[in-house]
Amino acid sequence: MKRIKSILLAIAMLLAAPAFLTSCQEDAPEINYTMNVSVINDFTKVVEAINNGFLKNEEAIKKLTEAIDKMNADQQTKLQAIIDVLNSVNATLETKLTAIEAAMKAQTLTLESKLTLLETAIKNQTLRQEEMAGKLITAIENLQGDMQEKIAAIAEAINSVNTTLQSKLALIEAAIKAQTLSLEAKLGAIEAAIKALPDYSSQLAAIQTAIENLPDYGDKLAAIEAAIKAMPNYSDKFDAVVAALNAMKAQIEALGTGQADIVTAINNTTAAINSLIAAVNSGNADTAAALAQIIQKLEELKEKIGNGGGGVTPPTPQPTMEYVDLGLSVKWATCNLGASKPSDYGHYYAWGETMVKAGYSWDTYKWGKENNFTKYNTDGKTVLDPEDDVATAKLGSPWRMPTLDEINELIGGCTWKWTKKDGVEGYEVKGTNGNVIFLPAAGYRKGSKSQDIRKKGYYWSNSLSNVPGGVNARDLFFDSNNQNWGFDDRCYGFQIRPVHP
Repeated sequence: MKRIKSILLAIAMLLAAPAFLTSCQEDAPEINYTMNVSVINDFTKVVEAINNGFLKNEEAIKKLTEAIDKMNADQQTKLQAIIDVLNSVNATLETKLTAIEAAMKAQTLTLESKLTLLETAIKNQTLRQEEMAGKLITAIENLQGDMQEKIAAIAEAINSVNTTLQSKLALIEAAIKAQTLSLEAKLGAIEAAIKALPDYSSQLAAIQTAIENLPDYGDKLAAIEAAIKAMPNYSDKFDAVVAALNAMKAQIEALGTGQADIVTAINNTTAAINSLIAAVNSGNADTAAALAQIIQKLEELKEKIGNGGGGVTPPTPQPTMEYVDLGLSVKWATCNLGASKPSDYGHYYAWGETMVKAGYSWDTYKWGKENNFTKYNTDGKTVLDPEDDVATAKLGSPWRMPTLDEINELIGGCTWKWTKKDGVEGYEVKGTNGNVIFLPAAGYRKGSKSQDIRKKGYYWSNSLSNVPGGVNARDLFFDSNNQNWGFDDRCYGFQIRPVHP
């Protein structure tokens, strides 16, 4: 009898199993839906708390940012939830502004989504158009990833067909003003904007936006170079460079009579460029050759006026760099030149130059072409003079670029470990005393393009190579498997890691 009951029970369980499994499968979508609603409701509850005055100021922004990032929903659903707050007649202005600020800080919203949100806020008069750039600065400064990933995010937003011209210009302004972007990243944003904008007038507006918001004269000129190189049409390139120089001159003239020398230098350069353009138009000069000469004129102007925002004299060096004692003959800086922390790439420089540029080639090299150098060739100079050592120029003496011997000492006298710092690939270099520095694999700049980013590192020494002709300079080279010294064309843009005696 027990056996019959057991058999009947087993049959009953087998018959019930498909129904039970089917019931679980049918309930699954409902469970997921409930989870989604619950997470979105967390966002709604935070909004209600802000609206009712229970959460305020920074605490409100923090809680709402967390709620956005925890929302178990796709990009469009998240965006729509925030837009619904902006469009709600029941939400206070403070609640709407908090929602905007939280969205700008959220890690799970794309920059393009944030632009869409700001455009909505302007349409419904929660924000004014002139406030957009300020909000976008917050968005850019909260971007995750390395510098190349940040540039890619900005370029993607600029390239979006859904982004209006006003929003693109606001994004350019924000990128220029953002403290977390290097000059190379800002030039990359300008280049992306020029390629994405549909016509000459909008491209010129982008250039003027960059000029107005870059504080340093040399940086303004670098922006002009980057922009005209990105323009596809030679005629537009020529018109744009003259218009941009005139806009820059007008901005400087507004500062007062103390800028007369700079205005004169710009006038002289503009006149020389106009002569080159006239020669092209009359058929007496090659277009490409004239453009190369125009770029050179901009480089020469940069050397004259590019070291500051208010005069022809270089700024006072700011020796704020910290160094680490690795137990070697010199102390090594904690960061690359131009970086704010050890994992930042910093700026790229051609060997013997002290200015950041839009492009790194023989056409823009300060000391001539590879077959016709004006310095560090047959003049007997094999080590950079202090005025051509960018570490000394930027940080002041006794900071300088390392010698080849000091690079060899770093290679042989320390332990090298390939690792990541703040998500950036590079080497932890540990001295025998246990102290460490981090060298990011920042690649290098050739022309206007970055090469070997996150794979290799290239750091200039202050020493010329002994290869005949003076074409090459010595450098530190590494990848994930090797560290060595090498020699490369001195026109390339490499990193600088200063040393201190």
